[in-house]
Amino acid sequence: MAANPTEWPNRGAEILGSSLSICILSTAILVWRIVYGVKKRKLLVCDYLLIISACLNVVTAGIRIKTVVHGQGRHIGDPSISKPYDLLQYSYYLWINQILNLTAVAILKWSICAYLLALKFGTIYTSIVWLSIAMVVAFNFVIPMLGLFSCKPFEANWNKALKGRCFFKANMGLTYTQGVSNILTDVVYIVAPILYLSSVQLSRRTQWSLRIVFCIGIIATICSIFKTIELSALQKTKDPTWDGVNLTIWSATELSVGILVASLPPLRKQFDRLFRHILPSTFTAGTKTPGTRSRSGIQMYNISKRNTTTMGRSAIRTDGDSEQDILPDHPSSNIDGGITKTVVHNIISEERSDSDVETGPQNTYVSYGGIKE
Repeated sequence: MAANPTEWPNRGAEILGSSLSICILSTAILVWRIVYGVKKRKLLVCDYLLIISACLNVVTAGIRIKTVVHGQGRHIGDPSISKPYDLLQYSYYLWINQILNLTAVAILKWSICAYLLALKFGTIYTSIVWLSIAMVVAFNFVIPMLGLFSCKPFEANWNKALKGRCFFKANMGLTYTQGVSNILTDVVYIVAPILYLSSVQLSRRTQWSLRIVFCIGIIATICSIFKTIELSALQKTKDPTWDGVNLTIWSATELSVGILVASLPPLRKQFDRLFRHILPSTFTAGTKTPGTRSRSGIQMYNISKRNTTTMGRSAIRTDGDSEQDILPDHPSSNIDGGITKTVVHNIISEERSDSDVETGPQNTYVSYGGIKE
């Protein structure tokens, strides 16, 4: 007598719950970044690439529902899986999702590289970023795509029951190479900005808020590590619909977390306000890092909208206008080695009565002037 189908385990809810929740969160953060960024500057290449990656992420989330419907998360021997129809549908949608996921991850990494190249890195940092682009193209896009489109007839790429001929087959060595390449590029995208922060003049609060934002990317690196482990474990599985659950979760989480982290740097001012309330006063002090180069902030090329300056107003933009003006504004920032003199003017309306002058509020204006020695 066959076992009741309800007695068989089903991890479909686990797949959809974890992947859809982080997908929705990352998409919301990206929309926040775009809406906020459009008000402050024109969109860059990194923005457009990130939007494309996020759109592909949403599509993969929808297709993942189809794979769950057709058996993913259940044992291949589960009587609720209709054979061979469900297995063929599962294999087909899984194959499409692999293509879209690989493309989305590659575009995401190119978006991060475009953002890093917009910063005024030195020659060494710039060379490392370009090297990471080459690694992503070769090991994380071209080679995996060859494995997904290498079989004849074409249906044999997802229907393993067909006797086809494949001119390219990935082995374990290549799988580990791809995993290591993925991890190394993730580390570069985390470490490079953090090292760069030490070379610019930033307040401690800004330094720590940016470090925390970039370090969130470690989560994506952890996902890459576990994805590589799961990928190698699936090479000889006979129960792919069940054994591939962890790989699916790690792959979906890696992409969504990467999009989320890549969306955070332009929102630095908002998170700066958040960390101002969270971090202790020692780190939120407005002093700048000693021994650093005097810079006007993290400079980026061609990122700000053209601003017009009216008479009597400063031409310096506010801290949140773009990534270029990442330093908090200080009135004395333009005085080189001078002594700041503070003059307080009390202005009292002559039309007020004596009692109003004594008890009424007074407007105080503070002006700053530099006195050169």
